[in-house]
Amino acid sequence: MEMSIFITALCVSIIYLLMKFLEMRVIEKANKPLKLLARDTLLVYLSVLTGHFILIQLSPMTNTGTVPQVFTAEPDF
Repeated sequence: MEMSIFITALCVSIIYLLMKFLEMRVIEKANKPLKLLARDTLLVYLSVLTGHFILIQLSPMTNTGTVPQVFTAEPDF
């Protein structure tokens, strides 16, 4: 199942936002501005996209499995 990297990054960002919100409400019992949570979530989204781009650029080229056609016999002239 091939998912778009944008959908994957969105899912990771939403999970991050929910975890930070629960941490803020349950563990810290302090309110942070929503602007900070949105900024951090956007940073996570961009980090996932950047990480995926770097992995794609650094991954080795896949071999297509075709052998180049070359002429190896004696020439007819």
